Amino acid sequence: MEIITKLPRYDDGEINRAFLKEIQTGFKMEKAKEEERVAQAAKEAKTNVGKTHPILGKCVANMPARDYFRLVNKYGHDTVNSREFLRYFNKKFPHLSPNNA
Repeated sequence: MEIITKLPRYDDGEINRAFLKEIQTGFKMEKAKEEERVAQAAKEAKTNVGKTHPILGKCVANMPARDYFRLVNKYGHDTVNSREFLRYFNKKFPHLSPNNA
């Protein structure tokens, strides 16, 4: 059995570079995943054009779930589901709005 008495040392510069690289890679991965989520929502929006659900009515906006929950957490359920917000969303993201509000 061998007992290690001297652990390897890293200087601060090396640790900082590795940490910075990890952060930059994480941001790139998050942006790529966000683009995938928006593409999926746009695909779902295309399938809802002109359709009316018997109970819910017309679909006026498709957005990724993560974005929806973040908006509800920040602004509240009433604001996110208000007519004014949906009009703004339709103008800002026409590819995610199958039917106008």
